[in-house]
Amino acid sequence: NDVQISNVVNAVWSIANTLRGAYRADKYRDVIIPMFVLTRLEAALLPTKDEVVALYQLNPNTPEKVLENKSDYKYYNTSPFTLENLQNDPNAIEENFIAYLDGYSHRVKDIIENLKFKEQVHTLAKSGRLFTVIKKFSQIDLSPSSVDSMVMGYMFEDIIRRFSENEEAGSHYTPREVIALMVNLLLIEADEELFVDKKELKILDMAAGTGGMLATAKSYIRQLDTGATVRLFGQEVLDETFGIGRADMLIRQEDSDYFVKADTLKDPDPFPDTKMSFVIANPPFGEAWGGKDAGDGVEKAVRKEHKKGKDGRFPAGLPATGDMQLLFTQHAVAKMQKGVGRAAIITNGSPLFSGNTTSGESQIRRYLLENDLVEAIIGLPSQLFYNTDIAIYAFILSKGK
Repeated sequence: NDVQISNVVNAVWSIANTLRGAYRADKYRDVIIPMFVLTRLEAALLPTKDEVVALYQLNPNTPEKVLENKSDYKYYNTSPFTLENLQNDPNAIEENFIAYLDGYSHRVKDIIENLKFKEQVHTLAKSGRLFTVIKKFSQIDLSPSSVDSMVMGYMFEDIIRRFSENEEAGSHYTPREVIALMVNLLLIEADEELFVDKKELKILDMAAGTGGMLATAKSYIRQLDTGATVRLFGQEVLDETFGIGRADMLIRQEDSDYFVKADTLKDPDPFPDTKMSFVIANPPFGEAWGGKDAGDGVEKAVRKEHKKGKDGRFPAGLPATGDMQLLFTQHAVAKMQKGVGRAAIITNGSPLFSGNTTSGESQIRRYLLENDLVEAIIGLPSQLFYNTDIAIYAFILSKGK
């Protein structure tokens, strides 16, 4: 319902205006996104809130699983405070709000920590904005009975988009049209065996950002009404985007434990025993994996993995240290399920054209072709990604041609 989505998003956007003077415009997201997440998470818990609090007060050592079963979600809050009753004591609102945040179970605390939201609570209180922000969010109805998880996902995506428009192109937000195209390309030639009723499909985004690609992929498969079970796997290295992505998983009632904070190139594979039906990703463009511009320990980890040869994730070779895109491509190939796995990877022109005939890039391209992994390479129209008009391509890879 476009009207419903627009009304809620505009209401949230208007709350950002109350931060004027206390925050620069590019920092509004540090408050608005966490508060939007908390408003939804609380709304889902409210029907069972009193029972959970009573059970916890009766025995603070009640096992987490028992409290989750009582809340009907994979998270809960043992604090008696809500966004509404926090307003009953304006003089103690900062102290009580912190107690409210501390009442959440570990999955939500992890999100709050990665979003660094407690720092914002102190800033809001000091500037006299905390009461107003809590009051305005408490008036927005995000209960699951009013807003289902799919609509909520669209709202969340729209809010992230509005607050990400000053980011570097593609760093946080891949346009929905591009994601939809990639998912369609993955599904259109997929092995029919993948969609046998009750089949389990696993989808990975190893540069997941806020999780939009994963959510879109699942919604498309659900529209096909195949009866297949879809499990989403994501990994993201940046604190804030990881926090938002994990929150989105909780909001959509996905298993958020499979959305992990990990550096795809530096850290060991967080899902070593799991091969994927589909891999979909928009890895960083032109970021260094080696040399002085690379993150600490990344180059050492990549070279160590490369030395494993065919038993590692980078068997084809190493590209120039200034661009990590072809490393992500090799990671995708390593994770694709034998015989049926497919991948859609967004790149700029570098993986196609950089390097000479003996370069690492050329050897990786040779590996992809000689192993018959390339189904298509599609040039996309320019200006699909805001803030840039560079050429963008979609690599469609398959182990089931």
